[in-house]
Order: sequence, then structure tokens, then C-alpha cells
Amino acid sequence: MWIYSLMLITTYLWLFSGKKYFSNPLLLAFYFSYISIFIGLGDMIGGYDRYIYGAMFDNIADTVRSDTNVLTMLYYVRGNEYVYFLWEAIVAHITANRYVFILFTTCLTYLLYYRSFKNYISNYPIACFVFLGFFVFFTMTYLRQTLACGIVWQSFKYIIQKKPIPFFILVLIAYGIHNSALVFAPLYFVPQKKYSKKEIIQFLIICFILGLTPFASWAVSTAGDVTSSTARTNSYADEMGGYQIWYVIEAIVFVVFIFKNYHKISYTETNILFVNMTFIFCGILLAFVRFGQGGRFGWYYFFGLVYTFSYIYSVKKPLIWVRPFILLLFSILFFRVLSSWAFNLTPYKTFFEPGYPCGEFYIYQDNEYDEYYTMDKLYRPFFDFK
Repeated sequence: MWIYSLMLITTYLWLFSGKKYFSNPLLLAFYFSYISIFIGLGDMIGGYDRYIYGAMFDNIADTVRSDTNVLTMLYYVRGNEYVYFLWEAIVAHITANRYVFILFTTCLTYLLYYRSFKNYISNYPIACFVFLGFFVFFTMTYLRQTLACGIVWQSFKYIIQKKPIPFFILVLIAYGIHNSALVFAPLYFVPQKKYSKKEIIQFLIICFILGLTPFASWAVSTAGDVTSSTARTNSYADEMGGYQIWYVIEAIVFVVFIFKNYHKISYTETNILFVNMTFIFCGILLAFVRFGQGGRFGWYYFFGLVYTFSYIYSVKKPLIWVRPFILLLFSILFFRVLSSWAFNLTPYKTFFEPGYPCGEFYIYQDNEYDEYYTMDKLYRPFFDFK
């Protein structure tokens, strides 16, 4: 697992290299390029979802090369995710190889993340540290949803500038990639003010009470009805079982930490937007406390967490425990996911190496649909323009 730990080690080195490097966009570009290439070149990291996306893309690419109208493949569209289908069709004119498609998609996702970090973050390494601790591993397998996050993260300025049309256009584009992106739309209507601790606690209590009811199951099932993907979302709803104690712990830790430093956050439109996004993120965790996939609904608000923690870390004369706490917290979160996902991520292999992919062999047995990839990952050429 050491090769994955290099991402964290690199971030530590950047963080302690000196303040003059904290806001260097070139270093940020190199950093995200490194992560996107590392993830994009990986063999079927994450398993399950990558195989599904790979099979869909291969079939679309084959249709393009058979001179059949690609629109005949619209039955692959899940719900209203036509933008993702369009992206597949575009890439299919460049390559017919699933690995190249995943690489291109990963690079596009991280390009969008780069723009968001560059536009709103002042301390890049600590923001990347938070990103690694909570989000980076999801980009290895949930291709569509993490790409949709990158798209809605381009809309922040339109909330601040009160421009609804470009904001909702971006939300609809993200919705065309992953139906869950609609959860971000209500943010435009949230009054952008600094709420009192009492108001925030009341909001979180309401979310937690909803989480104790069948709310999550109803919300996911309803989403399936609206997006014409009932079977898929009903399978999510069936995952209710027990309680996600980690959701509660994470929400409490994040909120208590911010409350302890609330007086350090100045009243600017940007600060208020992202702090409120963080509270909404925590509220979503609590509202889906009985739902194993609930955290995914909060990903669209995750950038608020990145901004808020990096802002608090960077304020002048922070409380003595603040910086060590942030480093420890997100190091723990990073290694928690790495250890729990190790069965599916190790040993790391790129798609330039033939043979079985990383992860447990049963994952390969259950999901590999084209054994030619096992013998030669580039049996479909890297570039194959059509």
C-alpha cells in the first residue's frame, strides 16, 4: 500500500516546503496531474463500477466503428444521463480502449478540480490534504459522480454573483452525467448569511431525526422514479441496514471543530458560502445515517469542507491544537479508507502490464467481460480515430 501513501507523503512535503509555495498554481497543476495520471493509468482499480463503465464504453466504441448510428445505443443511458453518453461517444471517436477512456475521464475530472482549487483556495497543500483524506479514493471507481462534482464546483461564482441561469445550466450538465447532481440545486436558494450556532444545531438535529425515519429509503426510491432508473436506485434503497456510525462521528467532529474556530471566519460572501456548504454536507450525512450510500449525496458539497478547513488552518494565530488536529484527522481518514479498500486496490498495476488486474481474483472473475484485455490491455489501440 506504500505506493498509495506516496500521495500523502508528497502532500506533507509540499505543506512543509514553505509558505511561498502554498499558492503556486503550477505546483497545483503538477500535483493534480500526478494524481490523475496515477489513477488513470491504474488497471481496474476499484473493480465493479470500472468494469460496468468499461463494458458500456466498449460497446459504444464498437458501434461507432461499425458505422451504425450511435443513437441506437441510447438504451445505455441511465435515467437522464445523456451528457455522459455524449462524452462516451466523443471519446469513442478517439479510442476504442476502455482504459484510455477511463484515463481521459479521470484527467477531465481533475482538470475541473484544479480550476476550483485555483479559483478559491489560498493554501493549496492543506486543501489537497483534506481532499486526500476524504475524497481521492472515490475518484478511482465512481467515475460519473466524481466528474459531476467537478462540474457543479464550477458554479460557485454564480451563487455569489446571483446569476441563476449559468448556475442551473451547470447543475443540469452535471445532472446529465449523474442524476444525483440535482441535490446541489437547492444551494442557490439558501440565504447566504452566517448562521448562529443555535440555528445550525437545530438544522442538524432535524436532519438526524429524518435520518432515523425511512426518509433516506423514500428519497432514493423517489429519485429512481423521477429519473427513470428505479431498479438501480431501489437496489441502493435495499442497502438499509443498521446505522452508519461513521457518518455521525464525522458530522460531529467537523461541526465541533468549526464551532471552536467560528469566530475566526470573517464575514465575506465566499467564506459564508463554503462554511454553509460544510454544514449542509454534515446535515446530509446525518439525514442518511441509515443508508450506506448516503455519503455520496453529500459529495457535491464536499468542496465546502476543503475550503473551510484550509481557511481555518491558514488564519493568523490559530489555536495551538488546530493545525496538528487537521493533519492528524485527515491522515486517519486517508488510511482508514486505504486499509478498508486495500483488497480492491493492491497490488497497484498500470494498464501497460498484461495479466490479471489488482484486487482480489474473484472481482476479476465476476466482472471481466473481455479476456483479451487480460492478455494485452492495449489490444484495442491507445488511439484509434474514427
